[in-house]
Amino acid sequence: MGERWHKGFRNRLIAVMVIMWLAIWCGWLFTFPLAIYQLLSIGFKEAVTATGWIYIIASGIIHTPYSIFLAHAYQHGEISVVYPIARGSGIGLTALLGWSFLEETGSFPGTAGIALIFGGILFLGVPAYRQKESLHKIGLALSVGCTIVAYSLVDKVGVQYADAVPYLCFMFFVNAVCMGPYVWRNHQATILQIARNSYSYILLIGVGAAGTYLIILFAFTMGQVGYIVAVREFAVVIGALLGIIFLKEQLTIPKAIAIAAITLGLVCIKAS
Repeated sequence: MGERWHKGFRNRLIAVMVIMWLAIWCGWLFTFPLAIYQLLSIGFKEAVTATGWIYIIASGIIHTPYSIFLAHAYQHGEISVVYPIARGSGIGLTALLGWSFLEETGSFPGTAGIALIFGGILFLGVPAYRQKESLHKIGLALSVGCTIVAYSLVDKVGVQYADAVPYLCFMFFVNAVCMGPYVWRNHQATILQIARNSYSYILLIGVGAAGTYLIILFAFTMGQVGYIVAVREFAVVIGALLGIIFLKEQLTIPKAIAIAAITLGLVCIKAS
């Protein structure tokens, strides 16, 4: 039974592009009533300024290649390797750009925490670095990392000009619309079938993504982007553990060391 479940899960990963796209629409539908309430309560111009709309559109556009690269990375590589490289590669650069362009400063414990998380996450990808056939997978994962840096910096500034709820709602809308032509062209014949077979996953991912992203946006209004992005990537540990437990991927020494480093990094950031 375990093997059948494992095979079935891998087969569902093939449809990850459509699932992600439909989940984005679900996230938009989930946040839309809240966004309208905010706009009516606070006022349209107060809830989202003219500058805020620019950042919303920019973030939605950037999320389009992020979603496409992420889907392809998940299709072609191990989750416990691809996910860490994708999420971790942007941590150090996000902190550096945040300090450079947003005039943020880092304490010694906080900087050490970012470094530990960054190193630990990349260390999770050690097995992939040794395989020449994995270069394509690493390239996709690094492409995801670059888009993470871009939208994190845009969101950090954007929430200064727009309330988090309408910001997220309309960013999801722009993202879904921009992804639409790509998904329709490549997966038109399977969209309805995937929607019927995976609706529970789509709803869970859509609502979950909306909820967690709102937390991040609220955090951006109170803290430094480098710290927040680094702390956010504790999900990498969860992703690696899920890959090990459910997909029967090996718990290697590098993975164990990396998990310990990421955990220690979180403690350092908490102490900063």
